[in-house]
Amino acid sequence: MFGIDNKQTAALREQVADLEATVAAIHRSQAVIEFELDGTIIDANDNFLATMGYSLEDIKGRRHSMFVPPEDAGGAEYARFWERLRAGETFADAFRRIGAGGAEVWIRGSYNPVLDAQGKPYKIIKFATDITEIRQQQAASNAARDRAEAAQALVVSTLGESLERVAVGDLSVRIEAAFPGSYDRIKQDFNRSVESLSQAMAAIDGAAGNLRMGAGEIAAAAEDLSRRTEQQAASLEETAAAMDEITATVRRSADDSEQAASAASGARVDAVRSGEVMREAVVAMAEIEVSSSQVGKIIGVIDEIAFQTNLLALNAGVEAARAGEAGRGFAVVAQEVRSLAQRSAEAAREIKALISTSGQQVARGVRLVTETGQALDGIVDKVTDIDTLLAAISRSAREQALGLNQVSTAINHMDQVTQQNAAMVEETTAAAANMATETHNLGGLVGRFQIRSEDEVDAHHGLAA
Repeated sequence: MFGIDNKQTAALREQVADLEATVAAIHRSQAVIEFELDGTIIDANDNFLATMGYSLEDIKGRRHSMFVPPEDAGGAEYARFWERLRAGETFADAFRRIGAGGAEVWIRGSYNPVLDAQGKPYKIIKFATDITEIRQQQAASNAARDRAEAAQALVVSTLGESLERVAVGDLSVRIEAAFPGSYDRIKQDFNRSVESLSQAMAAIDGAAGNLRMGAGEIAAAAEDLSRRTEQQAASLEETAAAMDEITATVRRSADDSEQAASAASGARVDAVRSGEVMREAVVAMAEIEVSSSQVGKIIGVIDEIAFQTNLLALNAGVEAARAGEAGRGFAVVAQEVRSLAQRSAEAAREIKALISTSGQQVARGVRLVTETGQALDGIVDKVTDIDTLLAAISRSAREQALGLNQVSTAINHMDQVTQQNAAMVEETTAAAANMATETHNLGGLVGRFQIRSEDEVDAHHGLAA
């Protein structure tokens, strides 16, 4: 029997030792405090006292409410908390408590009712761990998060308002509010972006204005070009018709030149033949002149014979007179012979005068025929030159006709090209008008953006005034 008791005692001792070791381990790692069911402090270990900053004498016999913030200690929730503990419920959570000197202490613990043999609570043990530093870190983190959220909210709100103004075309918006920390980069980037966009839109607006002016000028120039192209097309059409007429005229002139060249060639042949006839006439006139000279000599001989006959008749008359009556008949004959000799002499003189005149006329005729021959030679040369010139003119006229035909073809081609150009100019005019319309629309779109602020606009208007 004593052996059994000893074994039980030894087992109990082991259990007690194990429990004591467990409790010691708990006390080493946990802050432990014991309460009566009404919250009166029974005991507390060193960990708890160190956590709260009190000594055991400072807290023993006092109520649990000394650790609770005043605003919570007088509340119904706190009273309900103790009622539930007394009913045997266990609570585990993180609790905010007040330490010595009003210091805020955070603990994570559990309130555990201790039951008697009948299963009824007779005291409360609280096991806790000091999490003040963790909660302070959490609080700091939460504060930092709150500040970050506030800063983010400010950034989002300001950025949203600014973007909304940009969305409606107000490029004069700038973020003036101070952004904390790294958000200032967003502010600077936004302002630079809007400034760049404003400058780009201003440049686009200026370019659109220049483009509008250029499009208007192009449209006006295209319209003027279209009008002048139509006039040019009409002029080219008239020129083509005139060139056709000129070509026909030059072709007729070429034909006439060929006929004139043929006539000139015939005239040259006739002139050459006439020159030959004139040369033969000159020879004949020279022969006539020689014959006239010979006849003159013969008439001279006849005149000399008449003179001698007259002398003989005179001598015969003298002798007949000397003979008297016997020589009267001979005197009559001598008188007749003398009279005949005188008439012969007169006739010879007249013939000589006529032959002299005829010789002069023949000489004049020879001279004239010679001059005529020379003139005909000159005419032959001139006609030859004219024939050569007319042949050259005929060739030139043919070449001109060919050239004018080519020019007429080129003008007709130019007329076709001009007609095509006129059509293209009309298309260009339509395109220029369309570009002017699109440019106007672009100006309207750009005009939706407010590039300057109202103060800058007022200052700009003031300078303009």
